[in-house]
Amino acid sequence: MLANFGWTGVELFFVLSGFLIGSQLLEPASRGEAPSLKRFYLRRSLRILPPYLIVVALYLFIPAWSERPVETPAWRFLTFTQNFGLRLNGFSHAWSLCVEEHFYLVLPLTVLALRGRVRAPHLLAGAVGLMVAGMLLRGGLWQRHFSLLGPGDAGWRGYDTLLYYPTYARLDGLTCGVLLAALRVFRPAAWERWTRGARAGGLALVGLVCLGGVFWMNEEHFRNLAHTMLAFPMTSLGYAALLMAMAGPTASRVCARIPGARTFAVLSFTVYLTHKAVQHGVRVSLEPYGMDAFHPVTLLGGAVAVLLASLALHHGVERPSLKWRSRLETRLVPEPSPQPAALVDTSTMAR
Repeated sequence: MLANFGWTGVELFFVLSGFLIGSQLLEPASRGEAPSLKRFYLRRSLRILPPYLIVVALYLFIPAWSERPVETPAWRFLTFTQNFGLRLNGFSHAWSLCVEEHFYLVLPLTVLALRGRVRAPHLLAGAVGLMVAGMLLRGGLWQRHFSLLGPGDAGWRGYDTLLYYPTYARLDGLTCGVLLAALRVFRPAAWERWTRGARAGGLALVGLVCLGGVFWMNEEHFRNLAHTMLAFPMTSLGYAALLMAMAGPTASRVCARIPGARTFAVLSFTVYLTHKAVQHGVRVSLEPYGMDAFHPVTLLGGAVAVLLASLALHHGVERPSLKWRSRLETRLVPEPSPQPAALVDTSTMAR
């Protein structure tokens, strides 16, 4: 049951990304400035591409590294189009990074185009319209391709390809995150009221109710029409409510004291890139000794191996590229105007 709920973690990632990246782009707009595309794309490129390209090379040139045979052509990895028409194979989990890259392309241009022209009701209506359009699109595709299938039919193998991996199916979390960013940036007093005291507790309850509904749907109606249309927006709204509830100063201080939380946050991207291949390698190594995938030694060994691999990639590739990025920023991109003291700086959070 818990494993079946694990897919929602990707939606949490999209909500967080929408919030952090949206904040970076909207803060200049709140001061009447245009966000610097040069700065934004420089930061994103040197944050993501160096470790990503190293791992792509491992998958393409060292077959023993991969958890499955790699069927995706190299150009799909390099153009971040892997998530369209994707079937499960080696490094298939990079589909979510493809969605993220499409978000990086569209959101800055959207902010530039709408800056100073859109009021809060228009923004809210547009976000709701986008999520409703996604629900209707998923529902229409389900009716066309899956409505006549019975349990166990081979046709269900195309469900993820059509309704889980593509960008058009995964805009709910990013949309909710950007809405939270807009509220924090343009209505800081309202944001502060809703992230403190009883209101924060109410938001946490709303979030848990939404996620509880998705958990129930996973067990009772997984991949039927209602689940296909409602699970993504309900999950996104649930995690958005929890994020807002935990963004207050008290909850933030508690989270910051959790042992290892900061370290894991720093390593999260390299863990994401390496975890499947490394865990597969550990399982294959221990199988001859009678230890299956769920043996305690296999689970612990896999966790330790992923940590070591992510540390190596972080210190060997990611950290040097971030230092290089800082030097390039200083030379090529003018420093942005100081941010208002009332706004929390998210630039380091979304490194």
